[in-house]
Amino acid sequence: MSDHHVKGIVDVERDKAGNTVKSSRYLRPTDTAKILKPLLWHEFELSRAAAGWVTGSRAYETKLKFGRLTYVHIRHAECLHKRLDELPGGLGEEKSPARMREAYERMASAPSTEAFIAGYRIFYLHLLAKYDEYLSKADPILDAPTIDQVRIALLDRQDILSWLDGQLRFAGLDEAAGRMLDEWTAYAENLWNTLDSARSGAEPLFPPAPNVEPAGPIPATPLMDEERFPPLESHGGAAQAYSDDGMSPLFHSVKQMVYINATEISPAETMTYLYYSVQNMPLAFYYDFARHMWDEFRHSEMGMRRLQQYGYRTTDFKWLRTSTLSEDNDARYADMYAWLTMVAEACSFTKKRKAVEALWKFGDDLSAIQSEFDIVDERLHVDFGTKWGPELYKQVGDMMTPQIMAERARRRRLEELQHVQPDEIDKLAKNFPAFCGFHTNKLEYENY
Repeated sequence: MSDHHVKGIVDVERDKAGNTVKSSRYLRPTDTAKILKPLLWHEFELSRAAAGWVTGSRAYETKLKFGRLTYVHIRHAECLHKRLDELPGGLGEEKSPARMREAYERMASAPSTEAFIAGYRIFYLHLLAKYDEYLSKADPILDAPTIDQVRIALLDRQDILSWLDGQLRFAGLDEAAGRMLDEWTAYAENLWNTLDSARSGAEPLFPPAPNVEPAGPIPATPLMDEERFPPLESHGGAAQAYSDDGMSPLFHSVKQMVYINATEISPAETMTYLYYSVQNMPLAFYYDFARHMWDEFRHSEMGMRRLQQYGYRTTDFKWLRTSTLSEDNDARYADMYAWLTMVAEACSFTKKRKAVEALWKFGDDLSAIQSEFDIVDERLHVDFGTKWGPELYKQVGDMMTPQIMAERARRRRLEELQHVQPDEIDKLAKNFPAFCGFHTNKLEYENY
C-alpha cells in the first residue's frame, strides 16, 4: 500500500522545524499554505460584503455590480481553496476567523453606498498588495500551481478597480458628504491596519466607528429606485405574482417571458439576505449559491436589455418589491431556498420551453436564445436546491430529504393560494406535474 500521505518533514511548519529550516529564505509548501489561508478568507468576506450591500443601494446598475462582485470574489476563494487542498494541512477550518469577519462587518456598516465603496476599495487594495507580496517571493517553478491560481484571482483586478474608482470619482461633491466620505475612508484604513498588525491569536482593539447611522449591509427595508421602477403597491404577494395584467403591457404576449426575466432582480436580492446571514455552511455551498444568485442578476439584466431593445422603458411596467425574510421563522432561509428551487424554478421549464418554441416561430431569435440560456441556468439551480436545501434545514435541526423538502415547499405554495381545499393540497403537493400545472401562470404563446 502506498504511503504517500504519511506525514513527515514536508508537513512540519517552519516555526516548529529545526534551525536550518527556520533560516531558509525560500518558501516551503507549508509557508505557501499559511499565506493562502488568509487570502482566501479576505476574498470570502469581500464577497459577503458586496452581497450585503445589494439591497442597501438604490441604483439598479449598482445592485447588478455588487451581485457580480459577490460571485467574482467567491470564485477567487474557490481557486485558492483548490490549491490549499493540495498543500500540507489543507484549509482546515470552514469559517473565516472571527476577528477578520468583525473587521469586514465594521467596514461594511457604512452610512451610504459611496462610503461602503470607499471602505471596500481600501480593503481590496490591501488584499492586492498581499497577493503581490506573495508573487514576489514565490518560486516560479516550484510553486507554479499556486501562482496559476493566484493569477486567476487577479484577472479581475483592473475591472474591479476601474469600477470602484469610477463610482468614487464624483462622490462627496457636497461638503458634508465629502467630509463623511473622507472620515469613513480613514476609518476603513485604520480597521485594516489594526487587523493586519494584530498578533496571531490576539484580539485586535478596533478603532471606534464614526458616529453615523449604518445604511447597510442587509437593511431591514431594501432600497428601490421607485422613480425608475414603479412598484406594484397592491397585489396578492408571491401567490399572485404576474397574474395582474396591469403589471406589464406584454401581459397578453409571449414576450411577457422577457419581462419575467427582468423581474428576477427581486429573488436575487432576497437571496443576498441568505448569503450574508447563513454562518455555518461548507464553503462549497457559498460557491454554488453565489453562482445561482449571480445568474438571477444576469437574468434580470438580459431581460432589461431586451425590453429596452423592444422600445420599452422601465416606467412602462410595475415591479415587485423585494421580499425580506421573517425573523419569526427559524427556517426562513431554508424555506425560501426550497420555494425558489423546488417550486418557482422547478415548475418553470414547461412554460419556458413553450415560450422558446413560440419565439423561434415568431422570428425573435434573440429572445428565444435568451430563454434557452435561462433554462440551462435553472437546470443547474434545481440541482443546487436538491443538494443544499436539506443541508440548510439541518442548520435549524430539521432533518430533511430532498423529496420531503420539495413536497413541503409545494404545500406552502398551495396554502398561500387560499382557495385550494385541504384534500387537494395533499394530492397536489405529492404530484409534481399536477402541482406545476395548477401553480404556474401560463403565457399567451400564440400572441406576439
